[in-house]
Amino acid sequence: MAASPPTRLNVVAYLTSCFFSIAFLVFLNATQSFVITVLLHVQTNIGDYVGTLGFVDELVSVVMCPLWGTLSDKIGTRPVCAVAYVLVGAALVAFVHPKEVYPDLFFLRCFFALGGSGTASMVTALLADISASRQRNGKLAGAVGLCTGLGAVLAVTVFLPLPSRLESHYNMAPDTALRRSFYLVGSIAVVVGAGLFLSLKRDDSRSLRDWLSGDRAPDAEPKTPYFELLLKGFTAAAEPDIFVAYAGGLVARAASVAVSLFIPLFVNQWFYATGICTVGGVGDDDVKHSCRDAYVRSAILTGVSETCAIIAAPLWGLACDRAGKIPSLSVSAVIGAIAFFGFSSLTDPRAGIAFVWAILIGIAQIGAIVCSLALCTEKRTEYSGSIAGVYSVTGAAGILILTKVGGWASDHWRGAPFVIMALFNLIMLGCALRVIRDRGYFSEGFFLSGPRSRWLTGVDSLAARVADNVEGTQIEVVAPYADDVADDHDEESRGLVPVSTRV
Repeated sequence: MAASPPTRLNVVAYLTSCFFSIAFLVFLNATQSFVITVLLHVQTNIGDYVGTLGFVDELVSVVMCPLWGTLSDKIGTRPVCAVAYVLVGAALVAFVHPKEVYPDLFFLRCFFALGGSGTASMVTALLADISASRQRNGKLAGAVGLCTGLGAVLAVTVFLPLPSRLESHYNMAPDTALRRSFYLVGSIAVVVGAGLFLSLKRDDSRSLRDWLSGDRAPDAEPKTPYFELLLKGFTAAAEPDIFVAYAGGLVARAASVAVSLFIPLFVNQWFYATGICTVGGVGDDDVKHSCRDAYVRSAILTGVSETCAIIAAPLWGLACDRAGKIPSLSVSAVIGAIAFFGFSSLTDPRAGIAFVWAILIGIAQIGAIVCSLALCTEKRTEYSGSIAGVYSVTGAAGILILTKVGGWASDHWRGAPFVIMALFNLIMLGCALRVIRDRGYFSEGFFLSGPRSRWLTGVDSLAARVADNVEGTQIEVVAPYADDVADDHDEESRGLVPVSTRV
């Protein structure tokens, strides 16, 4: 029996999940250093502590993302998503009660990663559920990019100022205001989880009870075992589209860290290296007011980058549906390589060119997110959740490489993390161009008038007639995007099978 199409409530609930999935992560990443300084009164090696906690978060995500994704294939995406948000909320509440960085914060960050990896995996898995009835999911993927960008903005503009607002409006001590802020944001995460359980699409073909009873429904074939589904998520990389999507996931997640972590680090390092900022004391006033110019410049550059990403998200979704997902991803890779190389060469982050590179980085970042998500969820399969989990694993791998290698190298050269990101984009570009070449996108007929070139309808047939008049010419019909052509029944796509000539 065919699955019922998603309702408007299901779609709104999914986009809500995308909105909050990034907001809680950005909040924790941005306030983690304050937990160390304000609550634990640590004043040295803060960067090393923050980097290590972020690193262990991604290690847990590497393990948990495929497990969460495959679990959603067995019991459904709705319960997995709801439980993941409840775990995130509980972790945020517990995060402000450590006694030491090690092992307290270490284990608390692992606890947060359990839930955070589930919410990240479900962004992709739920997109496969929501867009199961149509291949052209580029616009929906664009909406996902828009919502995640808005979630980051919510974290920066609403969640992050909470401690200072509570402190000033209610005359709270700094440690009390910080703890209350975490309580409030953690409670919001729990409420979001409950709301998603009530509003996301219910899949009656998958449930925990059926899985525990042996994956066998009455008069039905047994379902694929859990670990076999898990393996399929990795072996799916043999499909060119999925392989390129995994490469895009690596770039997309790493780019988000480059914007939120390494742009502020670049600015702060420059301000201190030039002597504009100096290392101050260890009092509460120094924590809040030390080198405000560096903070403001960092906030402006990251804010400009994220704002441009929000604006560009729906445009990338439209490009995926009109020009093709892999060609659009290759364009994103070119923009990203140029932007990250450009930012690495900055000599003054206050210069106007810094805004140009920040804008292009934001556009490339959201392009990688939207196009890779659209590729990853283009077709609904039994193991879509496993694919979503592995997609998140490649993103976590990108973050691991960037945070450890880029963080270490930035102590020797401020631009090193951005060079690494540029190389990531070039690798993604190479993967995309290989698939484009293998599918004949650059062949004589298809390059000019393939199924994505709606405005050149009829050029293929004209090329065929011209070639037919050449003595000894055979007409060979090739369809690099055969699935797309077969599934497109609108008038625009008729007669658009690309033609190449062979003499």
